[in-house]
Amino acid sequence: MGYMALLLFFGVMLVIALVFVFVNSLLGPKTSDALQDYPYECGVPLYDKSAQSTFHQGYYLLGLLLLLFDIEAAFLFPWTVVYRYLGLFGFVEMFLFILILTYGLLYAWRKGALNWQYEEESL
Repeated sequence: MGYMALLLFFGVMLVIALVFVFVNSLLGPKTSDALQDYPYECGVPLYDKSAQSTFHQGYYLLGLLLLLFDIEAAFLFPWTVVYRYLGLFGFVEMFLFILILTYGLLYAWRKGALNWQYEEESL
């Protein structure tokens, strides 16, 4: 009897999903767009559909920055929970960690990863 609420929840969820699909097929556009299946990378349309084309270095650096700060967040949140038990050693370790990540941010900034101006000569 304890699972009845869970089954009811999944049933309501299924009904709502089916209603949304039906309403979308009923009220949605009937003709497809010419560029609907056109590939794009990061919101920038591709001008050459071959797999041999190169991308701007900023895409790679932005991906590295994303990983850099995701790792920072993954380490910073648990550290804040146990901060008072770590003492001075924990503070110094986290300070060095944030210092290294700040250096990574400054490096990416100097390399132009944060500038998103279109450069004709880099393509």
